[in-house]
Amino acid sequence: MTNDVQPIFSVSEFIEYINLAIGRKKVVVEGEVSSFHVNQGKWVFFDLKDEDSKISCFMLAYTLDVACEDGMKVRVTGSPRIHGKSGKFSIFVDRVELHGEGALRRAFELTKKKLASEGLFDVERKRSLPVFPEYIGLIASKESAAYTDFMRILNQRWPGVQVSLIHVHVQGEQALSDIVSAFQWFNGNTGFADVIALIRGGGSLEDLQAFNSEPVVRAVFSSRIPVVCGVGHERDETLADYVADLRAATPTHAATLIVPDQQEIRSHIRIAASSLESSVRTILERQDHTVTQAVGLLTRVFQKTEYALQTVIRDFCDAIIRTENQINDSARLLGQRATEIEDKTRYLLSAAELAAQSAKRNLKNMNPLTVLKRGYSIVRSSHGTVIRQLEDVRSGESISVAVSDGSFGATVSLSQKQGTLLS
Repeated sequence: MTNDVQPIFSVSEFIEYINLAIGRKKVVVEGEVSSFHVNQGKWVFFDLKDEDSKISCFMLAYTLDVACEDGMKVRVTGSPRIHGKSGKFSIFVDRVELHGEGALRRAFELTKKKLASEGLFDVERKRSLPVFPEYIGLIASKESAAYTDFMRILNQRWPGVQVSLIHVHVQGEQALSDIVSAFQWFNGNTGFADVIALIRGGGSLEDLQAFNSEPVVRAVFSSRIPVVCGVGHERDETLADYVADLRAATPTHAATLIVPDQQEIRSHIRIAASSLESSVRTILERQDHTVTQAVGLLTRVFQKTEYALQTVIRDFCDAIIRTENQINDSARLLGQRATEIEDKTRYLLSAAELAAQSAKRNLKNMNPLTVLKRGYSIVRSSHGTVIRQLEDVRSGESISVAVSDGSFGATVSLSQKQGTLLS
């Protein structure tokens, strides 16, 4: 009889015990998606089923990097667990991988439709590549034939260009994060790339799944540096092709798009130089003919100008001589006129002097004092007016009488018709 004692768990303890036991290792489960829905943009819930069974799955929305919908065949990686409150068994999913051509094709179409509606594939936003890039950023697997072929064509066409390679996985679980990190590095470190090439060889839709993932497409879209995408063979297409600034059919085609062919450039330069030389020669010949014509025309013009100038100078000299003669004649005439004016002025001054002397004598004779000296007198009324006739005074009026050496007062005494008596 054994004495082993079985542990007794509470429900919570038992669930925790089971979760510890079954959750230590990751599991990979393959099945068909059903009841897929996203809650509040944070949680993703779906069932994974096959012909006989199904299991519930949930995951964080930001960790889902592929487009999903009901009916897709997928492989999920995660940890099994029992939810404490509901007792429901489920898988906490870390990663979802599409499985099967149908699921991959459907996810491709869903992601393409979503990103196209956001404008990621618009032609208007695509940029031109630099004509002569000095630095090329290369995102590829250094162990791939695509890398070898790309570098071979690059060095053939444009030797000396500097290439900065970031080695990445181009398929599998790590490819997505590698490629996104590579774009982040080139855009965060200036001076390493004038253009970025994203390349890999051909493969199945499953092999190219990383280049159809939303994170990689958004990384290409967000690049500040122009991107050339050369993934797969010519018949292959990825969403990275749609969003890149330029799509190349193959990795080697990407090399031909990024750098010019030095032989072609040299040939173009030789042709351009020859054409330029021929054009310059033709222009010089035409200019030589034009210059010869111009010189002849100028010579004729100068000859005519010289003759006209000589005529002008001769006419000018004649005019100067005529002007000089006119000045001399005018000077002689002016001298004659000056003499005449001087004689006439002297005559007028003499006549004026004689007239002044005559006026002086007349004024002297007409001076009242002179008259008074000859025995005459000037009689004034009491108002100071000169008395010229009897009617100017009355009998008894006081008057003043001016003589040559003074004046005296008097009184008027009138007799009948005898004139004035003074007293």
